[in-house]
Order: sequence, then C-alpha cells, then structure tokens
Amino acid sequence: MKKSLYKIISAMLASALLLTSCSAPWAKKEEKEEETEVILDVITRLPKTSSITISSDFAASVEADSQVIVIPKVSGEVTEKHFEVGDHVNEGELLFAIDDEAAKIAVTQAENSLKQAEVGYRAQQASTASSIANANETWGKMPTTEQQMQVAVDQSYASAIAAGNTLANAGESVDAANEAVDSAKDTLDDVKDAKKAGLATKSQVEAAEDAVTGAERNVRINENNAETSEFNYYIAQEGYDMALRNQADYNTYTKNSTLFGINAQWVGAEVALTNSEIGIKQAKAALENAKMALDYTKVTAPVSGTITAINVSEHNMASPSVQAYVIESDAKNKISFYVAEESARQIRPGNEAVITKGRERYAARITNVNNILDAATGLFKVEAVADTDALISGTTVSLRTTTRESRNALTVPVNAVYFDGDQPYVLVHENGVAVRKDIVTGLSNADDIEVISGLEFSDEVVVSYSTQLKEGVKLRPSARTEADE
Repeated sequence: MKKSLYKIISAMLASALLLTSCSAPWAKKEEKEEETEVILDVITRLPKTSSITISSDFAASVEADSQVIVIPKVSGEVTEKHFEVGDHVNEGELLFAIDDEAAKIAVTQAENSLKQAEVGYRAQQASTASSIANANETWGKMPTTEQQMQVAVDQSYASAIAAGNTLANAGESVDAANEAVDSAKDTLDDVKDAKKAGLATKSQVEAAEDAVTGAERNVRINENNAETSEFNYYIAQEGYDMALRNQADYNTYTKNSTLFGINAQWVGAEVALTNSEIGIKQAKAALENAKMALDYTKVTAPVSGTITAINVSEHNMASPSVQAYVIESDAKNKISFYVAEESARQIRPGNEAVITKGRERYAARITNVNNILDAATGLFKVEAVADTDALISGTTVSLRTTTRESRNALTVPVNAVYFDGDQPYVLVHENGVAVRKDIVTGLSNADDIEVISGLEFSDEVVVSYSTQLKEGVKLRPSARTEADE
C-alpha cells in the first residue's frame, strides 16, 4: 500500500511539473485500452529464522609439539584458580575465573539498550503508521480541496453575474425615475396653464408641485441604490478574480508543495523505521558481544592433557598479554595456521573443523586462538587438534572451519534477492500486486541470505522467477511449503 502511494505521488509530481504532453490524450486512451492485463502465477514464502555460517579453507601445518597455551581474552582480577602444575585436566574443565562484575553490568546495560531499541522501534512503527495515515488523509482530501476551489469560483462568478444584473436593473430604475420627473414637470406646467385660464385651482397646482418633488426624491433614492449596486458589482468582480487567482495558485504552487510534502512525509517515516530496525540489530550485536565477554571470564581447558606451567594466581591480574596455563596435550598432533584479525575475532576455541590430507578427511576442533600478533607473518596463530594419529609431523594439510556466523537471523532464499545497482531488494506480494522492498543484507550461503533490515516476518516474498516479474505487476500467489523446498 505504501509503495503504491509512493508511485502515485511520484507520477502526480511529474505530471504537475510538466506543462505539455508528448502525445495526444486520446492516443494514450486508445493505447491503454489495447493493453492486456498480466497476472503472474508466483510462489511466495514468508521469511524464516535460521543461522548462517561462513566457512573458509586454510593451509595448515602438522606440528609434533602438542603444547597448548591458554591465554585469557579479557583482563581482570583472578577470583578462582584451579589445578596445579603436574595435574591432569580434561577438556572443558574450569581452569580459572576472572572477576565478572563489570561484564555482568555490561550485559545488563546491553539488555536494557536492546529493550529501549525495541520500545523505540514499536514507537517508531506507530509514528510511521501515523505519518502514513496523515499522508493518506492529505492525499485523499486533495480532490475535495480542488472541488471546493471550483465551487468557490462558480459561486463568485454567479455572485458577479447577479450583481451585474442588479446594477443593470438599478440603472433602469434611475432612468424610469427621471422619466417620471419629466412627466410630473409636464403635468405641473399643464396645471399652471389651466389655472391661468381659470380651469384649475391652487390646490391642484400644489398637488402637481408635490408630485414633481416626490418624483425628484425617488430619482435620488434610485441613484443611491444604483451607486450601491455598482459598488456591490465591483466587490463581486473582485471576489471572482480572487477565487480564480486562488485556484491558479493552488494548481501551480500549493498542489505541488502538498505532493512533495506527502512524499517527504512518507519517505521520512520509512527511513526513520529503517534506522530504528538497524538500531535493534546493533543493540543485539552489542548484547552478543557483552555475553561473549562475560563467557570469556570463565577460562576452560581447550584440550585434555597435563598442566606444565601456570602464570596466574588468585587476586592477581590476568591479561591477554600473559600466558596463563600451558597444557601438554594428550593428542599427538597439533595443527596450526594463521588468519587475519577479522577471522581471529570470529574463530572460537571448541569450533569444529575438518582436516583434509589427500583423499582422507579427519574431524578436528579449534583449541586456541592467539591474541598476540605474530611478528613474522603479521597474522594471528590458530591451533587445532585432529582426532587421528595418521598425520605426520611437518606435513601440510588443508583445514576448513567456521569464520563467520549469524545466529537466529531473518533469512530469505538467495534467488529471491535482486539488485538495483548496489541496492538489494525483494518483491513481496501485497494486495495482489508485486511491491518492491529495499533491504540491507548480511551473510549468505548457497541457499539463503540474511536480511538485516527492510523486511518483516509477515511479508510474502516472491521466490519464483519470471521474465515478466517486476514492481506493480499483478500476482496470483501460491505459498511454498517446506515439503516443496
């Protein structure tokens, strides 16, 4: 609905700004009548929640040294310390703990920030809906306003015509009154002549004189009425001219500014809602980071083995720059490889990995991600252990592991996403019509792509392809089921 309104407004803006048309109106009408309505059969699907992982391959080396160095990822006071040098430790057992009060506070703050972002998003949804409703109301009232303008022009024109008729009648009344004065004066002359001849009395002469006076007084009354009618006529003419100017100003200026205002109101509301969605995404990421930092306060053994060195003690400080524990692993082979900083931040101890040597594949797991940059390579060293004794020390293998991950992400099929330049978008089914929605994307794999913002879980995304599929085309959807997939 919102996108349709936007298209209509844009079309009206273009037509309002153009003074001429490239073709005759009757030609457009005939062309429109010849167009055949297209209704596409499409498959739609609601977005789903899933996790997307990105795995990468690395060249790794098999090392005979099975020593694993445990380095904390956060700094802080050691509140717990377990095991002594020479003790055997199993993978996953707690080695030591770092004061987690600050980390807990950070998690609480991040949770509150997420709640605020969610509340802000709901408020922005209401604000956006209100803005769209106001824009719709303004849009809907524009024909009424235009009609009111025309009614005002028609009424003022009718008033001017009526005032002109009244003025003409008043002029005729003045002429008739002047004729009546002339007639009364002729009668007075006749009566005076009759009196001189002894045929009329003095009272008859006085009556004739009174008739002349009354006729002259009636002339003045009609002349005053004519002046008033003339003034009213000019006022009515001014009113008609003003109504015409108001109508012309509305069509030339007010109408365009109103259309631009509606467009700006709609776009501004959509942008604000998108920014609010991004705010939620950022708040979720901040919460994940805070939880991760809290997890880092509990340092566990990445492998099973014998402790050969300990460099932390209770109530003293632990730091990522100091090796905390050194464990002689029970595994006979250690696999090491080097990664860039971004990958080092994403790879976590305990992550599964796959070792490939020739045609053979072996399961492995990440045991350590070094926080200190290797001066020789300019990269960060990562270590893993393989569940096999078949690898020979000093050989090179290929290791594949997860380097990026997005959990509980809103996803759509990759083939449902189109690009307008650098702008990704999807087509959704709304009220029987294909509507474009611009989106912000994240991670993707062979099947699905993460949608960070611009899409709701209730949107019916068109996932089938057609050369005729485009924004504005009428659709006949059939929902795709999991079994269809």
